[in-house]
Amino acid sequence: MSGRQRFEGPWGLVAGSWLLAAALNAYIIVPASFLPVLSEQLAIDATAASWIVSALFAVGVLVGIPAGIVLDRVDNRWAATLAAVSLFAACLWSWQAARGGSYWSLLAARAFAGLSFPLIWSACINLIGRTFDATNRASAVGVFTTSAPAGFAVGQFTGPLIVARFGWAAPFAVFSIPVALSGAAFHLTSRSASRADRAARADGGTADSDSKPEPQPQLAEFKRVLTDPNVLSTAGMGFVAYSAYVFFNSWMPTYLTEELGLSLAASGLLVAVFPAIGVLSRSGSGFISDRFLSQRRRPIVSVAFAATLPLVGVIALTELTPLVAGALLLAGLFIQLGIGILFTYVQELVEPTVTATALAALTTMSSFGSFSAPVIAGYLIESTRTYFAAFGYAALVVGLGVVLAYYSPEPNR
Repeated sequence: MSGRQRFEGPWGLVAGSWLLAAALNAYIIVPASFLPVLSEQLAIDATAASWIVSALFAVGVLVGIPAGIVLDRVDNRWAATLAAVSLFAACLWSWQAARGGSYWSLLAARAFAGLSFPLIWSACINLIGRTFDATNRASAVGVFTTSAPAGFAVGQFTGPLIVARFGWAAPFAVFSIPVALSGAAFHLTSRSASRADRAARADGGTADSDSKPEPQPQLAEFKRVLTDPNVLSTAGMGFVAYSAYVFFNSWMPTYLTEELGLSLAASGLLVAVFPAIGVLSRSGSGFISDRFLSQRRRPIVSVAFAATLPLVGVIALTELTPLVAGALLLAGLFIQLGIGILFTYVQELVEPTVTATALAALTTMSSFGSFSAPVIAGYLIESTRTYFAAFGYAALVVGLGVVLAYYSPEPNR
């Protein structure tokens, strides 16, 4: 196999997709790493500050389903590439808005970036899901999903450092560079996958099939997917998992600074561990499912939610920094164990021609959880003047995840 074939092969696609999604996620979360500074500079309260993080996810909720329907009918490679271009523009816009001290312009720039989020994420997973067969799909998708915690970790860790060196507006500009480079890398590495994607859509989902080509999915098929109880159950688990995931990523830096007395740099480093451990657990979830559970997916999400629930209580009820750090590490490990398998899980519940729509349902509900959790937490913190109610909300949604996982189907049995 030539170097070019390896570069454009299945794992080359995973690598290019991973880089693009990591850059996206770093930009998404970086404001959370210096939220107290941002709040002070813009003279805004906790709820208004939380919208700087949540705006992307709010837009993702609105456009997620339409994006999935579009992705089932167009070239996913070009859709993700154009989304990367718009993300680059949003980075520069948000930098200029921050430099000018305009809260509303910064919020609008972040909302504009939300248009790219569901397109990039769902298109990459859809391409990977079509490229790998059932025996390796969860492993490949699991590796790809580690891009999110890697990007979050980079954003959480480097945000305060960039602010200290270049000023509070600088992170928005800095992350435009990896967005541009990774977008180009994705476009190059996804060339072969794009050809396979067009072939798969032409013959009903199997690129190597000898059957007569089927027409593109029609409205009735999309409606059937979006009302499928099994798809909705999996989407509900996405809501739960991302509610907990973004709650910790968005509010723990401020909690550790205000309640436990850590410096902004120290809290950023500590919180960076929460998403970083997901590089291990998200990739491991697919490997464990494929290799040791005979492609069963439900046991992974069941363990993920059941193990996370008591850890939320530990974090909320102790002020010992080492204990909080250990519980935060384990919570990051387990909640992302479930996230790593969900995007394979939902694809296997539907026909291959509408996997992007199923992914969009999951991504939309995940975005809704990501959007709502920081805002609800901000409101609870502001209204009660404590973090106890916010942690109670996190425990409530994780408990819902335990119930959903118990009653959800197993696609491969």
